[in-house]
Amino acid sequence: MKELFAILSIVMFVAKGNAQTENINSGKYHPAKEHFETEYRKQEYPQYSRSQIKVEKDRIVIDIVKVIEFSKYLDERFKLIFANGLLDPVRINGNPVLKITDMDELLLLNPNPQTKRFKFWSFPQNKNAEKDSIEYLLRGKVNPNEYYFELQNENADENTGFKEFVEGAKLSYLAYGGIIL
Repeated sequence: MKELFAILSIVMFVAKGNAQTENINSGKYHPAKEHFETEYRKQEYPQYSRSQIKVEKDRIVIDIVKVIEFSKYLDERFKLIFANGLLDPVRINGNPVLKITDMDELLLLNPNPQTKRFKFWSFPQNKNAEKDSIEYLLRGKVNPNEYYFELQNENADENTGFKEFVEGAKLSYLAYGGIIL
């Protein structure tokens, strides 16, 4: 019996010691928390109809000319956001092409079951900037830009699945967060 208790104690100690807990005041949450606390203003955005959207393997084409490309490692859940016409690449980076490398839901920043907040990283493109401009110098660098956005679904509750949430959601906030160093 003592051996069993000793083994269980060791397993619990190791599991507790190795478990990572997320903290709203550090890591990925810290800059996002500050941003939402200081910059947040609810907004309204138009949404593309699904008939304007073509879903391909690692990209979404909107209205034939706008393209959102993803990393092949992007979680399939997040592709649903783009497939439902909630984000416009031109509104995000002033360019019809947007390359998403990383995306994450900010679970600890969701204020209620009707709201989900996210962040994503995108590498800037040089296509629309003049070669002598400061914008040209800042774009196309090694470091990605971080953006924050919020989706709201008035009909959602704590039992609503991610897919159902996104299908009934509207974009209520979108902002540039900064350059990732």
